[in-house]
Amino acid sequence: MFVTLKKSRNKRVAMMRLPIIIRSTRRAMLAVMLLAGTATAAPVIQQVSGTFDHKGSVTIAGSAFGTKSTAAPVVWDDASGNSILDKWDGAWPDNNATYNTIYRSPMRGTPLPHSHVTRYIAGAHGDGAGADGGYNVIFFKNLNSVALPYNIYASWYQYVDAAWAFNAPANGGPADNNFKTFAYSVCCGPYQMPNNWYTAYGPPHPDSATDVAQWLINDDGSSLSNPDVNGHNFWWNYGTNPTGRWLRVEMAIHLSSGTDGYIKLWENGSLKINYSGATDKYPGNSRTVGIGGYARDYLQPNNWRYFDDVYIDTTLARVVLANNQSLSQATIIEPQIPTSWNATSINFTVNLGKFTNGQTAYLFVVDPSGVSNAVGFPITAGAGATVTAIGPPANLTVQ
Repeated sequence: MFVTLKKSRNKRVAMMRLPIIIRSTRRAMLAVMLLAGTATAAPVIQQVSGTFDHKGSVTIAGSAFGTKSTAAPVVWDDASGNSILDKWDGAWPDNNATYNTIYRSPMRGTPLPHSHVTRYIAGAHGDGAGADGGYNVIFFKNLNSVALPYNIYASWYQYVDAAWAFNAPANGGPADNNFKTFAYSVCCGPYQMPNNWYTAYGPPHPDSATDVAQWLINDDGSSLSNPDVNGHNFWWNYGTNPTGRWLRVEMAIHLSSGTDGYIKLWENGSLKINYSGATDKYPGNSRTVGIGGYARDYLQPNNWRYFDDVYIDTTLARVVLANNQSLSQATIIEPQIPTSWNATSINFTVNLGKFTNGQTAYLFVVDPSGVSNAVGFPITAGAGATVTAIGPPANLTVQ
């Protein structure tokens, strides 16, 4: 009898617990479903139509593209305009017509980066009359009413004159080949010390036209952490010497006063800087971004710098053409110029850049969080034909 009562009691207890278990299981299942519903899906390109000639018009249809309040980038500059100041808030040097940073036709034997442009942006460290008079070759854009956190995506071609004079500092200064490439600062203008940071080729590399180039970041104030949250110092990976050759530089930046900030820099598709940590502890809500920068080797008439196809935006959302179906393996990455954007459809103007007619390229949509379609959508560049390409159904499962 004692045994029977014990079994009955255990049975009753088990029956009493059953609704609780069911409710708990339902809660767990609901939590999983909610998490699955809120996970960010990667963009899917389902259909592409339009003309893939340079400056042709193309429409992408698909899903999970995200939102982009202003479709066009903050700046797209392929040196085809009338004046550089129509797109930028300043360009240095600006007080010597011989060396000023302006749009220029091919000069000094420096080729264009590709056949789809006729000019580049060029200026020289040929004088020594101050920040805007030879110390810097830079052009910059002021960003107003920014609110942390926010993102910046920047992309450009850069080239250093083949006759660049290394180890030739002015006024007896140190011969350290200090050479800056990108500036981030409080407004208005680059290098508003101490509230600024920058990327550069680290002294002393390169110290000749054949030396390697080492990438670094540096902070004139206290926004960046050295070392960063992963224990890495400001000296980063070696890259390609830009002397006498065109390089494509890309940057993806998350501006934040917390440890979730980051600075990523790619050179011809290869990741060179991967900083993690705070990126903006500056006052106010206006900022300046600049392409190019200071070089210790000023007062040198051969020290010209050249730029082209410059793209600046305050979101990571973008469309690119790449030369590999895996974006992380691509060595040519050309930004396209959106004209409209919503979660399922994007229109853009084609920028072929280095791609030539008949060449296969791969189309990627990158959403505002920096996630792209996993496999590039293949297209054929140029040829003048209007094409409609339909991709495989998304998430198709065969059982």
